[in-house]
Amino acid sequence: MKKTLSLICLLLIAFSCTDSDSVNTESEIIPDRNVYVAGYITDASGNSTACYWLNGKRVDLGPGQLEDIVVSDGKVYAVGWTFGASASYWIDNESFDLEGSGAEAYSIAVHDGDVYTAGRDDGACYWKNTTKNKLSGGDSSGYGIAIKDNGDVFIGGYYMNNHHYIIPARWKNGNRTNLSRPSGGDGEVQDVKIYNGTPYFFGMSMAPNSMLGYLPKASYWQGNSRNDMPNGGGWQKGIYGGESYGGFVDGTGVYVAGKIDWIGEVDEDGNDIPETGGTYAHYWHNGTKVDLLGGVFNDMWVSTAYDVAATDGYVIVAGDVATANQTQVPAIWVNDALTKLEGDNTHGVAKAIFIE
Repeated sequence: MKKTLSLICLLLIAFSCTDSDSVNTESEIIPDRNVYVAGYITDASGNSTACYWLNGKRVDLGPGQLEDIVVSDGKVYAVGWTFGASASYWIDNESFDLEGSGAEAYSIAVHDGDVYTAGRDDGACYWKNTTKNKLSGGDSSGYGIAIKDNGDVFIGGYYMNNHHYIIPARWKNGNRTNLSRPSGGDGEVQDVKIYNGTPYFFGMSMAPNSMLGYLPKASYWQGNSRNDMPNGGGWQKGIYGGESYGGFVDGTGVYVAGKIDWIGEVDEDGNDIPETGGTYAHYWHNGTKVDLLGGVFNDMWVSTAYDVAATDGYVIVAGDVATANQTQVPAIWVNDALTKLEGDNTHGVAKAIFIE
């Protein structure tokens, strides 16, 4: 399952949060640009619908959940999967099933008219069009995929080695290479981008800590060089750990989207203070943490960020927020201002962004 290393405890101190209205689908999110946000919504019976929002207006594709979206030559390409069933990609509204039994697909890229998707089917794999290509690694998964102009295929993910470490890994044209991780720690890649011919891998790393066991941090790798994002202080100041799910690179630098978990506070008598601690969405720009406010405290969780994109002075982050009525509403932040893609009674998640 995705988020292999997300079994870390949800700890941590609450921001003051503000809410906002749902997006106005009559207006553009960015002037003269189309903003596509992929994700899913879930009904009261737990059935999920794969969908994307174009400038805030939802387009439903079918059962399951979308994980990624791109636009190429005027066509919309999206990829997703249905739990325990199959993985698919869509070109506009037409679906194509990927080879495999119980496959899960998480990312998509288009190159020279061919569709590439990455995921897992009894281990890491990628598909060219609908044909599966197995990747080495045993207990493993591919999460991100990107194609260089020369056709080189880069995939990021993880595999478990014989010593039961989770190793962050990259595959180039099917050949696996380990990415750096803290000594004695774990790591995994969730997203891949290519900028000026250099692949960037986004994910997390976990370093052993004498007090906490492991201290997780959002990380990205430029080539094989790892950069760990600041959690905002040390654990001594109330911050437990962070994680990254997506990233973006352009001429202004490297953007990393994810979350930080905060340790709850206690009063003078040692009692927990209600509505402190929990998970909060953030992004990092060139290593500087940006807080994304919004959502309400709900069972140790407030918000999560899954992807980020930037253009024309705008930074858009996709994720979800808690509300008074639901624990998970799909949302975006535009230059740090929260906008819900659906009303407070709609359960769902926004997983990926593409700006056309």
